Amino acid sequence: MKARRGVPSTLKAMVQLAPTLISSGILNVEGNPSAIFSIPQLLARYRFTTAREVEQAYRICPNRIALIDDDGTLTFSQLRNDSLTVARHFASLGINDLRIGVMARNGRASIYPLAAKGYVGASIYLLNIGSSPEQLVGCIKRDGINVLVIDEEFVDRLPTDLTGLHVIVGHREKVPSQRTAELITLDDIVRKPWETADISLPTFPKHGSIVLMSSGTTGIPKGVMRKELTAPTVLESVLTQVPWRANMTIQLTGSIFHTWGWACLNIAFGLRCTVITRCKFDPQEALADVQKHKIDAMISSPIFLKQFFAVEGQENYDCSSLKFIFSSGHSLSPWLVDAVHERFGKILCNLYGSTEISAAAIASMEEIAENPAVAGKICKGTQLVILDDNDNPVGPGVPGRIFCHNNLSLTGYTDPNIPIPRVGDLVQIGDRGYIDENNYLFVLGRADDMIIVGGENVYPRSVEEVLEPMAGIADLYASGVEDEDMFERIAVWVVRSDSPEGAALTEDSIRDWVKNNLAEHSIPRDVHFVDSLPRNATGKVIPRMLKS
Repeated sequence: MKARRGVPSTLKAMVQLAPTLISSGILNVEGNPSAIFSIPQLLARYRFTTAREVEQAYRICPNRIALIDDDGTLTFSQLRNDSLTVARHFASLGINDLRIGVMARNGRASIYPLAAKGYVGASIYLLNIGSSPEQLVGCIKRDGINVLVIDEEFVDRLPTDLTGLHVIVGHREKVPSQRTAELITLDDIVRKPWETADISLPTFPKHGSIVLMSSGTTGIPKGVMRKELTAPTVLESVLTQVPWRANMTIQLTGSIFHTWGWACLNIAFGLRCTVITRCKFDPQEALADVQKHKIDAMISSPIFLKQFFAVEGQENYDCSSLKFIFSSGHSLSPWLVDAVHERFGKILCNLYGSTEISAAAIASMEEIAENPAVAGKICKGTQLVILDDNDNPVGPGVPGRIFCHNNLSLTGYTDPNIPIPRVGDLVQIGDRGYIDENNYLFVLGRADDMIIVGGENVYPRSVEEVLEPMAGIADLYASGVEDEDMFERIAVWVVRSDSPEGAALTEDSIRDWVKNNLAEHSIPRDVHFVDSLPRNATGKVIPRMLKS
């Protein structure tokens, strides 16, 4: 039989990773010695796809709970068999170049297609659920998506005259819409496995790209392509910096259509963890889930963590089972770190990365406890450098643009006309920061967010961090705006809390708070009080929708 490309490097990487894989429990077959012999075979067939993780868990612990979501509970046996059924349905469509789009919230509607992709051999496109009808159609046409799994709540964003697209409804609403009445659902497919039982799946599937969309707020999102992993060197940093071990119960609030949620889902299944995830994040429900299921770890983001502290009576939920909270997607402010430490203990870890790069640096709970501002240590197998505006490396402690490369880096955009901002193999993340003398990364903010006020560099993020602990502020955003005298100045948008402190906030009190904590050039020129901040599905503020 012809050798499969990538298998030698995969097995070599597994040997190098063996100590970490053993200590984390990934290679523990739990009294099922026959499962150990399937590891090389499954790696050769499925690489490090979701299919491999699910298949391996099925062979070791078929009856363990794999998933708890809004539609119920699935064991690894059920998840594996259902995913195979979905894969056979995809194969039955007779499409040579299978391109699966997924526009679904967290839950089995996202997970079935991800696992089926590895079994059948396809490319998969994880679409942002916040996409407008124009953005959705733009992605479908640009990327040639020919199968779309879409939650019922988003079906109305599809035009009725779109041709050449097989539409499958994912998560159903309690009251089905008339438009979806004639469409097949994932539930229809998995309930009737006999209908495609005679469909053969390839022994060695042709693994296409995984495409995640950039979180841009205007135009058609960029499709960021990456290959299925053959050597997960970054995994070593995750499992050594974070106490993530086999057989844990994990709460996944990070969106699966985002790099953070997608990556952690695969790690969780690789560790045979039970994943608890909900379609929509509700902080009170999340706390209740921790107490009810004695959850070991949260996979979350600062935008979600902050919401816990607005829940009335949140301190009454028993969260003592938590062993770590793993955060990414946004920067951790000193105020939020202190709040999390006080409520849950010093168990907060952080991952810094981007859609284009995935993981770049990780901070352990001890490192964050020592210095809340640290982004982390540079990940294993990752080259990360700080360059000045002339593309020259800078020394320790000198700020510059962050560039990075590892084997999780994008291979390109689905639109070949979009250039990758790079210097050699190094891809520009888009942030500014520095590396200190101990080789820790610190991130100052977005490169295009930095403004110059009176000759001084100002990062809006620093203003946000200073204002965040101010009594009466429920949410806020800072940005640079044009100024006739100083060229640029800081503006802030503030959401008052429903409290006497919130009602007492004034423009002057906001400015005075900043004045007492930062230099004069950081004082906001404009202070806007708003009812809410417009955020996309990943929690990023949409600047063009802010009231000025």
